[in-house]
Amino acid sequence: MSFPHISEDLKSVSVRIGGMCFTAEAVLRLCIDGFIGHKAELIGGAQERTVSLNEEGNQLGKLLRDKATERTGNKEQIKYLLATLSSVRLALNGLDSLSRHVKFKIDEKIILSDKGFDEIRYLFHASLDILKSAGDTIANRKESFMKYVMDKCANLEILARQYAERHEERLITGICLPDASPVYVCIVDSVLTVVWHIKNAVTRLFGKW
Repeated sequence: MSFPHISEDLKSVSVRIGGMCFTAEAVLRLCIDGFIGHKAELIGGAQERTVSLNEEGNQLGKLLRDKATERTGNKEQIKYLLATLSSVRLALNGLDSLSRHVKFKIDEKIILSDKGFDEIRYLFHASLDILKSAGDTIANRKESFMKYVMDKCANLEILARQYAERHEERLITGICLPDASPVYVCIVDSVLTVVWHIKNAVTRLFGKW
């Protein structure tokens, strides 16, 4: 256990990093609603929240780096929190990419096949659970929660690979239109980027690389 004892200031940092995951969950919800309802204005709201999240990440990064220079700081805990914050911020990059691809789909009026639409919607909702659970894990520093997040991430990655194979079959048979294929692939890749880095965030919190 990496956090048997933790100072109040570092505890506050971990809560704020967990809060970034909760806000990322809200951002993804806006992307989902925009994707389903073809509402570009919701994607704009998601992108605004992502900017705020990046500002929070900057503040927390500076705070932790300043703490690392103090003689009384727990260097190991600070190292793990910095690594976790870095991974969360990389996940946010994936979320920003996802929002841009969804907005492109809406703006260009690209229609996915029914199967493709349902697959992406399922991956979105599975990712919501991952973000919420990661937020709980980080905010509460509960190593026992980590396995749940890791298992959920692994299952989603397997499912996404299966979806990619089915997508190729639909493209070959003409069920998926050529202009829709890049959008489908980019959205799925963005989801996988988010999930990959969130998995790293929860494992690195406990010193597991």
